[in-house]
Amino acid sequence: MKKLLIIITSILLCGLWTGCSEKWLEEKQDIKLIVPTTLNDLDLLLNADVFQYDGRGSVETACDDYEFTQEQFNQLFVSFDRDLVTWRAGVDMENFALMQFNEWRCAYHQIQICNVVLKRLAEIERNENNRTDYNRIYGIALYHRSKQFLNLAMTFCKYYDEVTSNDDLGIPLKLDDDIDEFIKRSSLNETYQKIVSDLRESAKNLPANQSDYTKVSKAGAFALLARTNLFMDNYIDARSSADSALKYNSFVQDFNQITNTSSTRPLNIQSKEIHVRAAMVKVSNNPTTGRISSALYNQYENNDLRKTLYFKAEQDNKVTFKGHLLTALFTGTTTAEVLLILAESEARLQNKDKALSYLNQLAVKRYKKDQFVEFFANNSSEALDLILKERRKELVTRGLRWQDLKRLNRDNKYQQTLKRIIGDNTYELPPNDPRYVLPIPSFVINFNHFEQNKH
Repeated sequence: MKKLLIIITSILLCGLWTGCSEKWLEEKQDIKLIVPTTLNDLDLLLNADVFQYDGRGSVETACDDYEFTQEQFNQLFVSFDRDLVTWRAGVDMENFALMQFNEWRCAYHQIQICNVVLKRLAEIERNENNRTDYNRIYGIALYHRSKQFLNLAMTFCKYYDEVTSNDDLGIPLKLDDDIDEFIKRSSLNETYQKIVSDLRESAKNLPANQSDYTKVSKAGAFALLARTNLFMDNYIDARSSADSALKYNSFVQDFNQITNTSSTRPLNIQSKEIHVRAAMVKVSNNPTTGRISSALYNQYENNDLRKTLYFKAEQDNKVTFKGHLLTALFTGTTTAEVLLILAESEARLQNKDKALSYLNQLAVKRYKKDQFVEFFANNSSEALDLILKERRKELVTRGLRWQDLKRLNRDNKYQQTLKRIIGDNTYELPPNDPRYVLPIPSFVINFNHFEQNKH
């Protein structure tokens, strides 16, 4: 039996992906018989619309940022969403046909395209005439593959622990374009080390400047590397990567300058603080059908500009999220996230003043200037408390809260039992519960016989 990932098709050509340009289709009439061979071919492959989609939609649905009445809960699209909201053990992802609804399929679809590009690149000679384009394409392919590996690890793996990472299950690391390649789950250490090494290589090869918000540059690769290192508790490397990202892009959108605060969508995806367009996969009506948790919303003070830019009041006097950067929820990295990673890393490395400096560098752009007072802390522990609170408020709906819960639950100071009361039923999720690791979808397990997560 072929050990295929269920989502990897036998079609390796750009013309059969819906996102390829009309120019490509015009030039390649018999697409099914053509193998991409030129840098232009490979560049077009990486311009497919599928690369705007990102993962972590399921864990966004499951996180504690939302609350529901019984009626709202019943209105969720599918039983899968309801299982996520109530933290049902053994929740099984549905095998949605549409790519933008299927996290597993979308991730490995992108991974396979990247593998095709990397394989063909190795067959093209890099020379002085093509070096710039060659390096850029190489860097983009490594970036997108690494991003999807990280998304999958954040959803289907335990939190990274250096002590147990060689024994903990990682994800299937598909590194070749051969669809008959035998694939098994790697260790969690192998998964993260591959992500780190490829993002470092990506950052070396990507251009220094971002041409537009659909194109990734060095800042984006370093930012994703900083996110990865933070989720490995590697604060020295997280600081270094975030610092590198900041050197290439230090722009932070000043929310004081946004005047259309009553608009249904006041924020702009083309803001220069965004490293690359990224829209959440597995679109749930959770953010609009449910309501933002009162406990979360009440953390925003009246002088916090995000309170009006991120949320809108509904008829039931509860709020929903309106701070979309895209039509779907945005999941990419930004300069704001980089500053928060820098601040947290410095606090955890006992550099209180540097931590507060980075935090205030962001906060002055998020609070009303005429009312803003710089954050102050007596020690690094107090600074970390402030930083983690701002992190949650800044990065709401980015698909990061679940991973933050997984990592913070290992610290007695921050761990918490999640609770949802829906109608007459109360649902709880204790810290470090196995349900924080979502099962591999059964449609994948049944086809490939991967080892399943234990619950």
